[in-house]
Amino acid sequence: MSAEDGMTVVPDRLVLLGGLDLEARREFIAVASGVIDKAAGSTVGPVGMDCSRVDSLDDGTLGMLVLIARQAQRKGARVTLERASQRLRGELDNAGVSHFFDWQR
Repeated sequence: MSAEDGMTVVPDRLVLLGGLDLEARREFIAVASGVIDKAAGSTVGPVGMDCSRVDSLDDGTLGMLVLIARQAQRKGARVTLERASQRLRGELDNAGVSHFFDWQR
């Protein structure tokens, strides 16, 4: 998957670029699931997701993030949103789902 698809993946870390269409969200979820599986029950630590390139969330991307975070929780892992903007954090707070995530600057 390339940057043009709306994300890039580095080992044990996801980079969300925003503007994901339905197919790109499906692929992102599939890749995130693999990263979560690797992190679950290991010493890898939390699943890091760099959000520095995302200014705001559409409903589909918000839902995708919650789905990924809940999947991680079910497997004993946590999703850490890295370098998320105040706006993005506010949108997650307003949606009542920010508690699903850890935060890192």
